[in-house]
Amino acid sequence: MTARGFARHVVLRTGDDIGNGSFGSDPDFTAFFPIDLPQRGFDLARGAYGFAPRNASSSEGLLVVNHEQFDPRFLHDLKPRDGSAAQLAREYASVGVSVNRIARIDGTWRLVKDGKFNRRYDARTPFRLTGPAANIDGGPTAIGTLANCSGGVTPWGTVLSCEENFQDFGPDGVNWEPSVYGRRHYGWVIEIDPFDPAAVPRKHTALGRFRHENIAIRVLADGTVVAYMGDDKRDSCVFKFVADRKLRDTGDRASNLTILESGTLYAADFSKGRWIALPATEQALADARKAAIDAGATPVDRPEDLELHPMDGSVFIAMTNNALHGNYYGHIVRLVDGDHDTFEWGVFATGGPQSGFSCPDNLLFDERGNLWMCTDVSDDVVGRGIYRFMGNNSLFVLPSDYDGGKVYRAAAGPIECELTGPSWTPDGSTMFLSVQHPGGNSVDLATKGPSSHWPEGGNAMPRGAVIAISGF
Repeated sequence: MTARGFARHVVLRTGDDIGNGSFGSDPDFTAFFPIDLPQRGFDLARGAYGFAPRNASSSEGLLVVNHEQFDPRFLHDLKPRDGSAAQLAREYASVGVSVNRIARIDGTWRLVKDGKFNRRYDARTPFRLTGPAANIDGGPTAIGTLANCSGGVTPWGTVLSCEENFQDFGPDGVNWEPSVYGRRHYGWVIEIDPFDPAAVPRKHTALGRFRHENIAIRVLADGTVVAYMGDDKRDSCVFKFVADRKLRDTGDRASNLTILESGTLYAADFSKGRWIALPATEQALADARKAAIDAGATPVDRPEDLELHPMDGSVFIAMTNNALHGNYYGHIVRLVDGDHDTFEWGVFATGGPQSGFSCPDNLLFDERGNLWMCTDVSDDVVGRGIYRFMGNNSLFVLPSDYDGGKVYRAAAGPIECELTGPSWTPDGSTMFLSVQHPGGNSVDLATKGPSSHWPEGGNAMPRGAVIAISGF
């Protein structure tokens, strides 16, 4: 459901044939790359639009989508999970990242089955580890990517995908091959060149290993590249990475592709407003949360998405919740970076019945400074108990002059889903948005069936999908 004056339609859904593989499960992060971006160049002031200039194509491009996880019940058509080779192959192919060429035809966004660009990166795709911990656990070759939650876009035209809950694929989760998926080759930020299918995808160990939610890139006036990240775990930390190499020319792709391979990783001490540099050792980077806490960084309330204000460069951090400390509704923090070592901060918005939202997650600015926010109340409690006031997880907007009052609901998701991964076309006319795991709390499937049949309706199995919202 979208607000009056807006329209939406489904662009891609789990299982769709993209011409070179299938669209994966549980879409999360999306990033739109205009098809003419390499020719148009980049605009460093438009990070919220993927650094794409406003005159780049808003009618055709490459939509890169993360596929975070899968529900074995729906992936295997309600058949018991038996660990067979066929089921494992389906599971391996359901996660990772997809690159999808799309075009707006007669007002509707549609997949273009392009044999050159459309492709999948999944749990079996070879990756190369870079940076100080590149040789960890038998690296630098790593097999596959998984738990791809949110991400970011670089000002040299690549996409960054963040591996978050990698522990869900270990013994306490789906329990894939421990000799492969038990290695510390997961929990990193990966970089993919959407315009070059032949490029080897990489995992950057200099950015640390933790439950990465997303990454937001900022380029300072002198060309210094800074990345902000959160560790989506209760009582974990906010991180900043400052690259050793500066961005001199956005068109120098060969050189820019190495920028995130070396630099200094910092963790935030909110009690003193300072950034603490962490050692660039394999041990510290492989367990960055422990290194940060040991160094005096502040454990906070599930720092998920971090985004940069388009006018002043301040950092907005979605602190989703932390029931261990009585923070059930979450809040948004605004951080103003001073230099590499200091910052100031304050609470920008607080969730709860008074504001109308709960559990902020993915954030996205528009060029006017309005803040768009998706919520992430867990499937088993969304719309119930203390969360009844909000209803289903939704897309909200906090206007540029927000003063702590009510927020505005722009779209509501289907039952027991999470809305994730908003992104813009360069002209701001279309927002792409993922609908993840509708009916995720379905119980007693044998008797009652799924609690959701979105998006097909009827008796269809629920499927995650990416939608396009227009009318902005």
